[in-house]
Amino acid sequence: MESAITELGQQLSQSHFMDLPQFEGRRRAIIGICAMDSKARSKAMTSILQRLQSTGRYEVVYFGEKTILDEDVGSWPACDFLIAFFSQGFPLEKALQYARLRKPFSVNSLVRQFLLLDRRLVLQMLQHVGVPTPFHVVASRDGGPCIHPLLQRVVEQRMGLRLGGSGSGEAVEVEELDADTLRVGTDIIRKPFVEKPCDAEDHNIHIYYAQAQGGGVRRLFRKVGNKSSEFEAGPAHVRTEGSYIYEEFVSVDQAVDVKVYTVGRTYAHAETRKSPVVDGHVRRNSEGKEMRFVTQLSDVEREYARRVSQAFGQRVCGFDILRAHSQSMVMDVNGWSFVKGSSEYADKAAEILDARFQEALRRRWFARFVDEDNVGRTTYESRWVLKGVFSVCRHADRTPKQKTKCVLHNAAVAALLDGSSTEVVLRKPDELHRVLTALDTAQRQPHADDPQVHIAHVRDVLARKISQPGTKVQLKPQRLAGVQLVLKWGGECTHAGRTQAQGLGDDMRNGLLLINRSLLDDVRVFSSGERRVLSTVEAYGTSFLEDDKAQFMDRVHVRADMLDDSTDAKQEMEAVKQQLRDFFNFDGPLADNPYYSPDMCAPAEMAALGPREFLRGICDIIVRLVARMEDNFARLSSEQLAQLQPDWCCHETAELFSERWRKLLADFTLADATAYDPAKATPLYDSLKYDALHNRRFLEHIFMPADELDRELLAARPSSELTSAEYPPDPLFAQQDVRQLYSQAKQLFDFVTRCEFGITPEQRRHIAIQASVPLLHQLLCDLHEVRDESNARTRLYFTKKSHIHTLLNLVFLSDMPTMVPHDQVGELDYLTHIIFEVYERQPDVDADVRREYSVRVGFSPGANCPHVLDMNIDATHALKVLPRKNFTYHMPLDAVIDRLQCLLDDQCVADQHTAS
Repeated sequence: MESAITELGQQLSQSHFMDLPQFEGRRRAIIGICAMDSKARSKAMTSILQRLQSTGRYEVVYFGEKTILDEDVGSWPACDFLIAFFSQGFPLEKALQYARLRKPFSVNSLVRQFLLLDRRLVLQMLQHVGVPTPFHVVASRDGGPCIHPLLQRVVEQRMGLRLGGSGSGEAVEVEELDADTLRVGTDIIRKPFVEKPCDAEDHNIHIYYAQAQGGGVRRLFRKVGNKSSEFEAGPAHVRTEGSYIYEEFVSVDQAVDVKVYTVGRTYAHAETRKSPVVDGHVRRNSEGKEMRFVTQLSDVEREYARRVSQAFGQRVCGFDILRAHSQSMVMDVNGWSFVKGSSEYADKAAEILDARFQEALRRRWFARFVDEDNVGRTTYESRWVLKGVFSVCRHADRTPKQKTKCVLHNAAVAALLDGSSTEVVLRKPDELHRVLTALDTAQRQPHADDPQVHIAHVRDVLARKISQPGTKVQLKPQRLAGVQLVLKWGGECTHAGRTQAQGLGDDMRNGLLLINRSLLDDVRVFSSGERRVLSTVEAYGTSFLEDDKAQFMDRVHVRADMLDDSTDAKQEMEAVKQQLRDFFNFDGPLADNPYYSPDMCAPAEMAALGPREFLRGICDIIVRLVARMEDNFARLSSEQLAQLQPDWCCHETAELFSERWRKLLADFTLADATAYDPAKATPLYDSLKYDALHNRRFLEHIFMPADELDRELLAARPSSELTSAEYPPDPLFAQQDVRQLYSQAKQLFDFVTRCEFGITPEQRRHIAIQASVPLLHQLLCDLHEVRDESNARTRLYFTKKSHIHTLLNLVFLSDMPTMVPHDQVGELDYLTHIIFEVYERQPDVDADVRREYSVRVGFSPGANCPHVLDMNIDATHALKVLPRKNFTYHMPLDAVIDRLQCLLDDQCVADQHTAS
């Protein structure tokens, strides 16, 4: 101890009191983030930490899940201020041990977070501090709440409260006396009442209704898509296994709940949301998040917020209020919670935390430096540091891709190949005009084998699309004779796509600056040669590196060989497509379909009807909708059409909209002898989703029956007439036929897309490896280099949908320990990204050992919302990119390298066998 004091005295003699944070060479105080990655690296957390760091007074150290879960607390990084909070999988007991060992200033009490794990303890504490709650009775079948010994001691000493209380562990008898009455022990409660599990992590809550209300039960659960609850009619009995709280059902004012967020004891932000008990439908904003509206708290409610924050020892805290009949009650306390998407909240939270941290520094400055065991030895870095980030990302939102093709034998068309025996792509204006001239010649001087109707159709489409961005012609010499002419248009990155890419690049930059800023010192960017991919790279990169556009694009390496579609897997993929064609064109039940494989995982509706009947249902809806569209176009004037949607984007018009939908009808017309091509599933779903985002009003109204549309036009009320005091209406998409078509088209799209890259595991293996050999080689090279070289680095690869699917299949096929089964991955939407994160373990001081490395794969399904018709869309038309989540558990780097290398080696052996 004497040596520690002496060393401290030498430091003090050379510095002013306010310079103490420079001790041991540190210029800033350290904020330690000890939480699961999904919370610690969230956008809301990042926005607060950025503001704190911008003061110049703090450095942020992320502990990281690898450190939190696998390292002894003695190896966790030291910090001055600790932000640590429970979420699923978080080792709260371990974090408490760390806090007692290091004694940092903890923003939220760790020991009192044990209170939040049991709803019985939450209610007991609320009652003790005089915060009203709904009337309730408790049915304990588990011996009562499990109370941490230290928690019991702290609460009893500081608050005079004995947690649990007498009789809390005794099992009570639960009896349904009649359809509306429940007896719990000696207590009686009548319906309607709420049944809540005592386990606070169990969100399966039931609401039982009285016979006079029609009876039944509404089952609440964590949000799944756009649903938060389901109603089940008929007799309903309470659950008989487990411990529950039975709570009086409170009918709230305006059918909304109030979510309150505190920062300290004096600040509280509140928002309302539609109560999940109304209809179970989640209202979402343009970012895909639940719609909420700021509300003011009363003086009484602010006092409740102060008491909750103080009693539970949680400076940053969230809880729920019920407002009914001019009274407020607290129904739940959630612990650490953020307000999402509010700059005002982030500013205030950072301001309050900064003030509290500075006050703590002034009060506790000496205690930090007198621990003899730590003087001169303490590390303020996490044991596991993120050293390498290797991201493979799909392009952003695009316009629908469309094409038409035919095989022609005319010499004028063949001359466009200019003697080439391989595919030729023409996209420049003068090249497209040459094609137009050749088609004119083919019409005037027809070849006997060229149907004039095909030439006329292609020529007409090219003439109308020639000036649109992305129009191109592919010419493919045929083996026997003739040239296949493929005319493509659309598929261009939209304004929404650029907005999405900029936001993702900004989020990535902000996250890496906080986690390990040296990751931005060595950045390389690779791109496909496709225009929509390059547009995505441009928007993402200028935001990520804050470069000038031209300067950044000079740094981009275009690698078509690695990131564009490969033909190496063409034969295997064609076999899969043929099986899908046969599967869909078999007219009979699924059980009799000879082309069906259990690996296909057909959706329930398709399995029940049979694939061909399922397609007929889709076709019937399209026929009905297009007929209404044609009728409305014939009836309505141009002014009335403009009233449906005054502004269009992405070079779209009402006429182009109708043309696209007529083509979709032609693709899905199923006469008895018509063979269906499953490749048509993507254009249908693409168009529906594109129109739902970019042409929402037109999509909803142009497909209405005439009388219904006329009523809508007459009743149309300009948005300018709505007053700010009006509560926003539910943004439900009213056209039910379009809603049904969207649901079935998505099922079809998800099914076909999952299958087209391989139905069986063996097919997925062959297709994934053959299509991704250059990319897989590059990733292996990256993993070797980050292990063997000293500097941190970031590598960004931008590509198309096919490479994202095949790379994800490779992750599954390599037997990495994934957290999500293959059949539950869902849609890989625009800006889906797969990130290989390499962590390096910092060795102990003076240890002469080889550094350890660990890999974890992160994943985001991109700008994805399965219920896009139920979202409010703003002027950007952009869906929010979903945050990256852990996709695999940690694995040693060498093991990952070996598994990926084995995939390449197996393919090499297979290729040699085929060649021989």
